[in-house]
Amino acid sequence: MEADRIRGNIGLNGLLAILDTSFLLLVIESGRDLLRLIEERLGEPVEPVVPASVVGELNRLSAKEDRRGMAARLALKMVEKMRQLEHSSGGSVDDELMSLASHFGYIVITGDSALQKRLRRRGIKCIYVSRRLEVHILA
Repeated sequence: MEADRIRGNIGLNGLLAILDTSFLLLVIESGRDLLRLIEERLGEPVEPVVPASVVGELNRLSAKEDRRGMAARLALKMVEKMRQLEHSSGGSVDDELMSLASHFGYIVITGDSALQKRLRRRGIKCIYVSRRLEVHILA
């Protein structure tokens, strides 16, 4: 089972997974319930965690008056219902995601191919969702 390969920290409602900005925007832009798609692939529930740095990045993007800005505003409404995490590594958003994942054993869910490569090089478990909405379990 895929879930055995990517076993990580378990929360009250499932596998704890950090959502990055690219994934959240992909959810909005695609109009699909990508978390459910991931849960079906894993065979177990996922409890999403959104770092404050990701919320900050969405806030910055939401100021734009284009499609990306609109997607960011909708993503911000979506993350209001999710567990948010205050943490500061002093680096970039991607550096913070990697720090959280390695320190707490979280899995990262991303739509950013460059980030998933960095995570894999560091041995951090991640789930990559491509623009074609293909789910890749990378353990």
